[in-house]
Amino acid sequence: MTVLIKTSQAKVSDTEITILDGEISIPKDYLRQRAFLDDTSALIVSGSLIEGIGTIHSDIDCIILCDQRPKAHSIKGVEHAFVTDINYRHITQEEEVHNTTDFYGETSIHIDADYITFSEIEGIFEKIEIAFEEISSDQRFLYAPILTNTENNVIHRSIIGHALKNEERFNDLKSRIPLEKHIYVAHREKLPVFYAFQDVQGSWQSGNLWMGCEIVRDMMLKTTMSFTYLTGTTNKHYKWVYSNMYRVEGFDEIKNRFFVLARQGATTEAECRSYIEETLKYIDLVFLAIETLLKKSKTYPPSEKSLIALDNEFNERKQTKHKASMCEYYFRKKYFAATGTPPLVSLLKEWD
Repeated sequence: MTVLIKTSQAKVSDTEITILDGEISIPKDYLRQRAFLDDTSALIVSGSLIEGIGTIHSDIDCIILCDQRPKAHSIKGVEHAFVTDINYRHITQEEEVHNTTDFYGETSIHIDADYITFSEIEGIFEKIEIAFEEISSDQRFLYAPILTNTENNVIHRSIIGHALKNEERFNDLKSRIPLEKHIYVAHREKLPVFYAFQDVQGSWQSGNLWMGCEIVRDMMLKTTMSFTYLTGTTNKHYKWVYSNMYRVEGFDEIKNRFFVLARQGATTEAECRSYIEETLKYIDLVFLAIETLLKKSKTYPPSEKSLIALDNEFNERKQTKHKASMCEYYFRKKYFAATGTPPLVSLLKEWD
């Protein structure tokens, strides 16, 4: 199978940024001139094009770290394509600027710039630290994200970005990003919940197989994203799961199976049942890889600690020997200690 994923090279020199294998060049001074900067501000250029996975219609993402955001009227002279507040509503007067957009020449590239205060960055770090401390000692489901989409973007773009102004201050801030804790929180957030697997069990038994295929596909994508975070990626946007997986080093069997299953369809009963089973086998394979990756960091909670937390939760319950409860226990144990657990295909058919 030909994998239809494209990557490119970006280069940052002393005077310019080249993207898409040299197809487009942007002078650094152009970006500096479009930003509202004072002596304390830091300007960072980042985004998917710098990362090498963006397209000809992607953004150059800039972050302006500042003590205080400018007012909309104070940047009118720059004539941005549009200027927006925190809710991405166009503003022109006394409102605080959160984002500006510019179209670059006659190209399809646009320059997005987010204004983030240094105090907000410190707040993001604190949220990561608090969340990590809380979830590293339990095995709760994380239904709500810890960070907002903007906050996640700030972390990721800071990690892969290049400073165009106030490099020393930016590097100091970057060095304090709690990276492994952020990755662990992201991994836990994206793990598929047991109740989705219960829906697959129900679809399997009832014959509602198109729904079952859709749910198991979503489980596959979430497990895959959780896995890619542990390999080091911090780009959390759903659309980049293919590019993130493509760039993972090693794990060839997992990557090959993912690309086949991700593009595979199923219509008939036989095709749907086969797809569900093969996808669950793939998820089991990923859980085993996750177990290995979790052991590589001393920051992550050891599997023994996670098992104690899971056992403590179930010890407080009733009816824990019920088939449904046992399925949940084994499913959730796979998050950190998949070795020796019953295959998901076996759990799928517990009620047959």
